[in-house]
Amino acid sequence: MDGVRRRRFWCAWSRREVEVEFETRGLPGFRRVMTVRSCSAFDPPTAIECRRRCLDEGFRRQWEPPLPVHDGSATGVERR
Repeated sequence: MDGVRRRRFWCAWSRREVEVEFETRGLPGFRRVMTVRSCSAFDPPTAIECRRRCLDEGFRRQWEPPLPVHDGSATGVERR
């Protein structure tokens, strides 16, 4: 069975957070990432020109995710 998995993570190669669409194969619960279908670091996203080291989950997880930007809208504090 084939599928698609999207992930957002810090890419050391592009030095920014990227959104990547991976193609997966295998049975549910045992799916493996096979290839990168698209990556927001490239224009167009399907023109991938890197070594695709993000296929290795360990490589993707070695950096802490970037801190979220807080705009104050979810604080519960009424603005006047």
